[in-house]
Amino acid sequence: MNWKSWTLLASVLVVTSAAHFRYDSEAFPAFYFAFGVAGCLLMLFVTKVVAKKTLSRKEDYYERT
Repeated sequence: MNWKSWTLLASVLVVTSAAHFRYDSEAFPAFYFAFGVAGCLLMLFVTKVVAKKTLSRKEDYYERT
């Protein structure tokens, strides 16, 4: 890459990083990371509760006659 390409890339990065945020929370640098982690943890716990209620069997399930 020559200097013109680097200049174009730098100017695009500067223009896009100075974007206006729609919500105040988006100004936090790791907002989407934290939102994604919180969403994954929520899905994990909800799935665990639902699976325990619907799929689990009693301890003596195979020993019953």
